[in-house]
Amino acid sequence: MQNLLGEWHLKHTFPEKNMIRYLSWILLLNMILAVEVESKKKTKFTVTGIVLGKDGQGLKKVKLSLLNEDGKKVDKDKTGSDGEFKFKKISAGSYVLKGIHKKEGEAEINFTVTTKDVDLTLKIPPDEILDLPVLTDKEISITPEMDMLPQQRKEAGKQKLKFEDLFFEYESNLKALETEIDSLKSVVKGYEKGQTMPNVRRDILDLIKVPDYQHRVELQNGTVVSGELLEESDSTLTLKTQIGTLVLKKEMVVRMDELEKPGPKVVFLGDPFIDYYPDMQVFSGRVKNVGEIRADFVRVIGNLFDQTTKNTGSDSIFVKGTRIAYESNVVADTALEPDQTASYMLVVPLEKGQKAQYHTMDIHWEKTK
Repeated sequence: MQNLLGEWHLKHTFPEKNMIRYLSWILLLNMILAVEVESKKKTKFTVTGIVLGKDGQGLKKVKLSLLNEDGKKVDKDKTGSDGEFKFKKISAGSYVLKGIHKKEGEAEINFTVTTKDVDLTLKIPPDEILDLPVLTDKEISITPEMDMLPQQRKEAGKQKLKFEDLFFEYESNLKALETEIDSLKSVVKGYEKGQTMPNVRRDILDLIKVPDYQHRVELQNGTVVSGELLEESDSTLTLKTQIGTLVLKKEMVVRMDELEKPGPKVVFLGDPFIDYYPDMQVFSGRVKNVGEIRADFVRVIGNLFDQTTKNTGSDSIFVKGTRIAYESNVVADTALEPDQTASYMLVVPLEKGQKAQYHTMDIHWEKTK
């Protein structure tokens, strides 16, 4: 009885159409509630991306900083070997991603997180954007006759000082100029006082060619020219001087003297005394250095000849003079100072079966200083 009453109550309380409408409303309400729950549940997002270098490849070891809209650092990361990065649990909002690389430089990108995850691409160095002025149609006017040439920048005119203007105030700076000039004078005097003759090695001095004989030419106007005579003709003289080669007319020359370069010069003091023997001749005498410089390794040389000028004997001997220790570690007593004399005794043997009819005597020396 109760079941019958319940069925009767349903049939009369909820007709069939009302039941379908009622179920549709319930289903829609459940869907809305599910979406709201799901949206409330998804409050954190993931930001991923890649950092590219100038060659378009992923850039590793890039230091990344994630800043919020207030400029505070939210998170940080570093790219891997492929240049990719990932930030987790990022709230919705506006952010700035900054990347710094030691070699490539730095760049940044702005983005916003709303209701879903974000994927970014950051380029280091960033693409350059030129701020070019925007011209309107009225500002652009091209005529057919106009040549499309690049615009050249006009150089600003140089400012010139007028004649009546002063470069500086003369009266106010005169005292300062006098002080600076006095200071410069004292510096120059100190510099000149500190100058000394530099030391020049002997091998460098040996490379300097000094002629053995020079000529001193005096001209009619009082000019004196010193040099080496290269050529002489009927009307001219050609001299090699320190300033170059000069050609002088003989009609302008008053006098020309030959000057000898200072140096050692060893001569015999009279004829040698000769002792004759069947197989040799002995020469004895004295020599003297009449030059202005010391003569080193002085040696007397004797030669014997027969009637046909054939050499029948020769020999030499060093004279005994001053003892000198040379730079080559050689020590010898065969040097003659200026005006110094030394004796010698030279024995010249005769070749077997030969006779000597006459002889010659020579002196050799070296110059080491």
